[in-house]
Formats: sequence, structure tokens, C-alpha cells
Amino acid sequence: MQAPLAVSLEEVVVGLRVSHLPEAAATKTRLRVAAGEDVGPAVLELEGEFDLDTVPEIDRFLRRTLGPLYHQDHLVIDLARTTFIDSSFVAFLVRLSAAQRSKRRELLLVRPTGQVRRVLGIVGLPNIVPVFDTTEAAVASVMGCQGPVIPPAFTTAGA
Repeated sequence: MQAPLAVSLEEVVVGLRVSHLPEAAATKTRLRVAAGEDVGPAVLELEGEFDLDTVPEIDRFLRRTLGPLYHQDHLVIDLARTTFIDSSFVAFLVRLSAAQRSKRRELLLVRPTGQVRRVLGIVGLPNIVPVFDTTEAAVASVMGCQGPVIPPAFTTAGA
């Protein structure tokens, strides 16, 4: 499989958050949708921190980029560059997963690391939303799949 091609030329800076400490730099949160050359699910690449302030932007971005019914297709979310998530992000994933399952579609997460991986493991989200170590494995799991994807084994000490 070749490198992802950009579906949209739009790369969005969701917001700037500045710490109360004067020496702290602003953090950027980026969203980008990519898809493989072959027909397959959209891959949403998240970068930065996702909390109560930035999570609503994910839904708005997906609606603008993929259309208002984006939850009716399989979706892969790449968390490799995500550095922080909170309960609002977890709640967003649970709601999105439920909406997709009602349409017999899958939400798949790939490459979480650090704090993100620990939070996902602590709340048990990999029991609801499959988490894969590679985008290729996630895409392959939904291509030609008739039933729900069986989640692979998950540990908080991985990748």
C-alpha cells in the first residue's frame, strides 16, 4: 500500500491554547483526512491535544471534509501524533462508535502512544473500539468484512 494521499487540501489549525505560564508556547491542534490509493475508509490524522475545548472541532471538521453523514462509513483515527486526551474525547469516540455501529460501520483507532494509550486502556475503550498498531492492519480489518471487527489484543505498555 502506498503512502496516504490527501483527500482534502485543507489542514486545519483547530485552536491555540496558551498556558498561564508566560514562558509556555501555544500548542496547535491539527486535523487532516487522508485516504489510501485503493478504495478504503477515510483516515483521520489527529495531532496535538484534544479536550473539552477542541473535541467539538473534530466533528465540525469531519462534517466539512467528509460530509454530514460521515458516520455512515468506516473511519480510522490515527492517534500517533496525539499527545493528550481527556474524558470529552473518550465520550466523543463512544458516541461516534455507537452511531457507526447503528449503520453497520466501524470506528477504528491506530497507533496511540503515551498518555493517550494509557487513558484508552484505563477506561476500557479498546473493548468497544478496536485499536490497531498500524493503519494498514486497521484498513485490512474492515475491507470485505461482513460483521463487526474483532479487536486485537491491547496493552497499555505497547507502542
